[in-house]
Amino acid sequence: MWETEYFLPIKKHYRLPPGKGGIVKVKGERVAVYRDNEGMLHILDPSCSHLGCIVSWNDAEKTWDCPCHGSRYSATGEVIDSPAVSGLPEKKVEK
Repeated sequence: MWETEYFLPIKKHYRLPPGKGGIVKVKGERVAVYRDNEGMLHILDPSCSHLGCIVSWNDAEKTWDCPCHGSRYSATGEVIDSPAVSGLPEKKVEK
């Protein structure tokens, strides 16, 4: 099941519960945000490395899924399924 893309102000994504992810806007730029079960926040570039489509959070599988050609990434950005051959890079965000 695909989770609908949503946008949150920068301060609200810090309240993201463990095990959840989503696309948020930070200073006008989209980022993929995931909070692991230890509470660490992972911020990634949401552009699929295959053709640049924006991934979405799959809450059932805890993966980032590309709607264009089916690439899948782990919650922390590693490639699970091709056609993508490289992961989602980390993104630096100013608070």
